[in-house]
Amino acid sequence: MVESVRADEGGSTSRTRRRIDFLRGESADSRQDPVVPSSPDPRFPDWKREGEFLYRRRQYFAGRGVRVWPGHFSPEAGAAEDLVFYDTETTGLSGGAGSVIFLFGAAWTEGSDLAVEQLFLSDFPGEPEFLHAVRNLLAPFRAFVSYNGKTFDSHLLRTRFLMNRIEWRPGPQVDLLHHARRLWKTVVGNCSLRSMEAHVLGFTRELDVAGEDIPLIWLEFLRAARPGALPVVFDHNVMDIVSLARLYSVIGALLEGSQPRTRIDERALGTWMIRRGAASGTSVLEKAFRRGNEQAGIALALYHKSHHEWEKAAKVWEELLAGARSVMAAVELAKHHEHRTRRYETAMQLVETALSWNLPLDSRSRHEIGKRRARIQRKLEGRQDGPKQR
Repeated sequence: MVESVRADEGGSTSRTRRRIDFLRGESADSRQDPVVPSSPDPRFPDWKREGEFLYRRRQYFAGRGVRVWPGHFSPEAGAAEDLVFYDTETTGLSGGAGSVIFLFGAAWTEGSDLAVEQLFLSDFPGEPEFLHAVRNLLAPFRAFVSYNGKTFDSHLLRTRFLMNRIEWRPGPQVDLLHHARRLWKTVVGNCSLRSMEAHVLGFTRELDVAGEDIPLIWLEFLRAARPGALPVVFDHNVMDIVSLARLYSVIGALLEGSQPRTRIDERALGTWMIRRGAASGTSVLEKAFRRGNEQAGIALALYHKSHHEWEKAAKVWEELLAGARSVMAAVELAKHHEHRTRRYETAMQLVETALSWNLPLDSRSRHEIGKRRARIQRKLEGRQDGPKQR
């Protein structure tokens, strides 16, 4: 395997040449004429050759089965056999019409194991045959799980099928990048799959290939007709898919109430659980709030408010008000006392307190608070025999 390649010092032409030589695993003086492949192809001994330009291989990873959590990611996928995890390696990272997929990897569960199958395109003329194989590989599955697939992989697949006049109707796309950002962006910032491996899955790839070098490796293979660093790309693709499947299981377990093993955005997790119908999400928010997470407290109070649990909501707002200068808590408590307890003096004090902090507010919020203050003032002035303030 080859370590990630980074640009070195020197001129751009010589740097590119050195990168090519390094990725090929040879010096500039050792180049030979292209070798015409035979069948079976000795360059790829662990691959099955299925056509002039099409190769296939399958691997199994024991104990890496994926537990499916119905409804959390894709309501259409009700069982493990409905899910397929996939990733592509391409000739370009922009995803334009000129980019071609030369390696497609997919994984699915077989009992407690994870099966990973890869399709490799060894030259441009084989693309139609390659795409037919991809379509047949995906046909049994109902939901497609990827990492950034909604933005990149799925669009490129559609483009290549369309340009080759091959009909293809993909199933629902489940993009774990969006979910990872929801749960970990505030914690780790960069939510690349490598970051998720290090922070969530607990490992770091010691040897790998940089994504920007992958197109160069394949194009160099076409020129030299030797694998060069392609085995590194093959392994890179496998690791991406296995990590994707593992991350899917981790997120599903979190939504079912498992304790996070690493730091996580508990407010995001709790609110997501609540939206999915898991009442235990309130417990996640409550614990996070007790540990000082103000945003979790705000989300918890809004949950109680939406369920008309006014006393619980007011208690949280009061704690937010006591522990931090929360304009939101002050305004919500003012609303509560204005409309429910009819304690207008208390409501007015809360509004005045929020305004006295002189915290930065957008014009709309300041206008709304001003309107509320004027309305409460009118109620105070017009009250005659209303309920006495307690």
